Amino acid sequence: MDGLAVASLVVLAVVSVIWTVVLVAVALELRRASWRLQEFIRSLELELKPAMREAREAIATLNRAAQGAVDTTERVRAGLLKLEQAGENVMATTGRIRSALGLRLIPAAGLLAGVRAGTRVLWNLYTRRR
Repeated sequence: MDGLAVASLVVLAVVSVIWTVVLVAVALELRRASWRLQEFIRSLELELKPAMREAREAIATLNRAAQGAVDTTERVRAGLLKLEQAGENVMATTGRIRSALGLRLIPAAGLLAGVRAGTRVLWNLYTRRR
């Protein structure tokens, strides 16, 4: 039995040495991975701070642009209201002129314009024949 005990102790020693070598290799790999992770975190912190600052500046610029658009929209709306009021004034003035001059003067003016245009055409035809 003594040989069996010695063989068992030798196997246990060999397994212990193998486990120790594997654990050292795993510990070294974990150390390398943690170093890479630290470097990644450090570079991320260095790059993330300026990116966050630029993002804040971009958001502030967008807010200013949006506020400018709101102000411009208000000015355009006020201009359109003034234009609408001017159109209403023109329509009211046109209505007053029509009622003041009467419906007979408008066809007479149209007839006069037609006679004038016809006279021009005849004059052009007459001057071409000469």
